[in-house]
Amino acid sequence: MMPFLRNHWRSISFRLTLNYGILAILTTLILIAFLYYEVIGALRTEYTRQITASAKRLSAAYEEGGRTALAAALELTLADRIDSGREIYLLLDEKGNKIAGNLDRPPAAHDSYVGVFEGEVLQDGIPTRGHLQIQTLAGGETLVVGHDLSEMGDISAMIWQAIVAAFVLAALLVIIGTYIFRGELAYRVSHIRRTTQQIAAGQLSKRVSTAESDDEFALLNRDINSMLDRIELLMKSARHISDTIAHNLRTPLTRIVGGLRAAQQPSASPQQVLQANQRAVEEIERLSVMLEKLLQIAEMQAGIQRRSFKPCALHTIVSDVVEMYATLAEDKNVSMTLTHSETVHVHGDANLLASALANLVDNAVKYASREIRVAVFRSEHSGRVVISDDGPGVPADQYEHLGKHFYRLDPSLEGHGLGLTSVLSIVELHGGAIVFSDAQPGLSVMLTLPVEPTA
Repeated sequence: MMPFLRNHWRSISFRLTLNYGILAILTTLILIAFLYYEVIGALRTEYTRQITASAKRLSAAYEEGGRTALAAALELTLADRIDSGREIYLLLDEKGNKIAGNLDRPPAAHDSYVGVFEGEVLQDGIPTRGHLQIQTLAGGETLVVGHDLSEMGDISAMIWQAIVAAFVLAALLVIIGTYIFRGELAYRVSHIRRTTQQIAAGQLSKRVSTAESDDEFALLNRDINSMLDRIELLMKSARHISDTIAHNLRTPLTRIVGGLRAAQQPSASPQQVLQANQRAVEEIERLSVMLEKLLQIAEMQAGIQRRSFKPCALHTIVSDVVEMYATLAEDKNVSMTLTHSETVHVHGDANLLASALANLVDNAVKYASREIRVAVFRSEHSGRVVISDDGPGVPADQYEHLGKHFYRLDPSLEGHGLGLTSVLSIVELHGGAIVFSDAQPGLSVMLTLPVEPTA
């Protein structure tokens, strides 16, 4: 029995439902107790009112006709058989002898009671407890008026039976509800657990089944699936990056090792040795640059650079980059024009933004035929920089690959394929986005960044 209870107690759904049920039971008991005391209090008040009214009526009869009239009124009241079995009356003379009434004797020490009180009396030889009022009349007589508590006892017993029945019923409902709720929750959670176990086993494409409803579990399942999509994408990206890095390292390292081994041959001249060393140094420097770029991209994707963010003028950065590359464009007989410039302030790192814009402008200078157009626009919530050239452009089916690690549209050209990757990392770090489109002819790149809220 104990292991059974211990296993169920470990379930949070079991504990949650049990605690909620106990709270519901306590609330019900408190409500019933409140009703009990309210009903009993109302009955006591009503008894007091009736006793006081009867005492005043009988006192009036005594004042009008004396002891004889009072005794007749008592006999008439007991003879009408309206609650006569519950009413208590007793009239004693000045010596304590019974004149009329349905009590055998008054309560003990009755002289010390004032107002309506609760006491023990003897009625028809049977001990009875009731609400009583004792009054001494002008002639020395003693009048006892009261009402027994049997009705109140019946009501009290009925309420206690209702409390016990309600407690038992509530306990049964709590036990049944606990198991039903635990089973429902375990059923809903089992899909998530089964999927996570499959993913832990290496099946990254598995997803949690989602319902059409919008309850909490459906929303949770969708959020988990979104997270799993992101994780799978990152895992594929990491696998692709690691494979590409291995390829990009193996080729230059093979060239370095081959050149150095050739220089170790006894027939190698001093000039050949120097050339081999120079080529090895150049290859190592290129590898160092590539690894440094990869590290920089990783830091930006991790959000490390956010700590240096501050308000900066995007339009000024664009203007400076255009001015810096204008001479290089002129050397290639390409005109570069800042066609439109609105004031845009963003929250970010000015150096990183300048690096990203310089990379985009540099690519435009490489491929442009005659002109490059740069424009800065501002909307309510974002700033946009559009860079367009009239070069050969990029096929639309290749847009989705632009910015991937080591991706190069023309593998014959020099470079590591990390320039646009760095640009995308900088833009994502700043909460922005890049869109590529056809400039007809050429390529148009639109960089969108959120504006500085306090600007």
